[in-house]
Amino acid sequence: MKKTTTTRKPNRRPSRERRNPIGAQNQLSKRRSTAASTKSKDTLMDTTLEQPITEETEPTPTEAPKKTEAEFTRGQLGKAKRAFAKAGQAEASEQVRKKWLAEMCGANVAVMKFSSSRLAKVIKGEIPVAELRK
Repeated sequence: MKKTTTTRKPNRRPSRERRNPIGAQNQLSKRRSTAASTKSKDTLMDTTLEQPITEETEPTPTEAPKKTEAEFTRGQLGKAKRAFAKAGQAEASEQVRKKWLAEMCGANVAVMKFSSSRLAKVIKGEIPVAELRK
């Protein structure tokens, strides 16, 4: 019986090389000198963040900005537009769509998680808003 021997293919790719040369391994493992890394402990820093309040530095109370109409993303506005179109109300104004989106936000309904056809059923009144919250 003939003995079969395996030979290495000549076009085989070379084995993966090390990332760090052997001499660099020792350099990477060395630590920094302790003199450079230790800080002088005899100098204390003042870490107080509050400054004393005087008449000159006393903060003046400012009015909170008046809450404007809720801002919606382009995606939410587009979803509302598609939902109104599928509900047969394609001519609904932007104010009507924003008002509907505000109602949905008030009811804790994430509009972006539902399809526009399902939202159209809510607009038509076929399914209640409470069903979306399930």
